[in-house]
Amino acid sequence: MPDPSRLFIRALSGVWGNGYWVTWHPSARHRLGDVGTVQGSGLVPISSLEEVGITTSQVAPTTRDELTWRTRGGVSVTYKSAGQAGGPFAALADAQAGALVEFSRENALLVAYRGLTEHRLADQPLLARELVERYWAGSWELDWYVISHLVTAKSGTVLLAGEKGALVEMHARATLGEAPAALADLAAGARGARSSGMELELLGKQVTPFYRVLRLRRRFIRGIEGVYGDVRTLRTSANRPPDVPADVLDEIRESPDVALEFPDQLAPVSGEGTA
Repeated sequence: MPDPSRLFIRALSGVWGNGYWVTWHPSARHRLGDVGTVQGSGLVPISSLEEVGITTSQVAPTTRDELTWRTRGGVSVTYKSAGQAGGPFAALADAQAGALVEFSRENALLVAYRGLTEHRLADQPLLARELVERYWAGSWELDWYVISHLVTAKSGTVLLAGEKGALVEMHARATLGEAPAALADLAAGARGARSSGMELELLGKQVTPFYRVLRLRRRFIRGIEGVYGDVRTLRTSANRPPDVPADVLDEIRESPDVALEFPDQLAPVSGEGTA
């Protein structure tokens, strides 16, 4: 089977918006302001802005009730109401509500999230200045990234078929006569009852499916080095300016985007998600 991380990231790339990274593994949890390095296609946290002494604020969060995605033509869902007897359900009791998810081909994917909230860092001019000053002083590295946007979900279900004919039977909370009515309902407290042929099953709470990262802009740093010499040499030179030159700080204050960039997520390397 192809690398599941590659399948998952390719399928959900752009679903929340351009520039957002897809969290792999789906069970991984990130925090706004996490600082880390990139390994393969994901961020590996090593610290946070708070832990390194950088104070930030947040803009008002935005919310979305639900988000669903499934492979077109590859996933079918049969819903069962509480009290319903018969049908294709083998693990659910008559009194239980739920759903049967069937996959007609290998690698088919179903994703459902409920209760989504996006949080964002504010004060980018201040953050840009702080990162440049720390890089100049030797306490920030060029390959460090910061999570600047984070999407959280109160609950989520991720199902990836490992073979044609794979299936998952799920139990959902409902009162007598009620049944799940839409894909998003599969993310609302559902539990697995039986499964077969699955590559990945996640039924979790408080997940972080999407995020964006920022870093120091490479071209900007090269521009500084072109005028003032290699920054790493300046850090140890007796003749280096002790502080970031005023003209550089003025440029950052007027337009923080000159110093910061939001890189796209790299495609997963072969075998990244198979461990």
